[in-house]
Amino acid sequence: MLLSSLVPQLLPPSPAAMPRAVAMPASRHVCLRVTVPGDAPHAIRRQLHALLGDTLGLYIVRHDARRKAITVDLELAHADVDAVIGALLRGLPCAMLGRITPLCMSHKRAIASLH
Repeated sequence: MLLSSLVPQLLPPSPAAMPRAVAMPASRHVCLRVTVPGDAPHAIRRQLHALLGDTLGLYIVRHDARRKAITVDLELAHADVDAVIGALLRGLPCAMLGRITPLCMSHKRAIASLH
């Protein structure tokens, strides 16, 4: 007699017996955090507008005068991430790019749903 027939709970389930994971739809918008050294948040805003143009959606700028750093949280369409990262690397070489996190609902849609 096989050991697996005697004690089935000790062996891992076969891949065929495991339920398949349900594919989650890809988020349409993501958030990218960019940190730039400096003390001029208005200059960074102008640079972002010049670099990203129409791909620049909503963003939040935070200025930390004590650390002399400016942090920008960019809301981007998922399809624009590659182009935005390329433009940021070319235009702001001293910027530190943070991780990309999916957004459940775009800020634009959230604001539109309030009206």
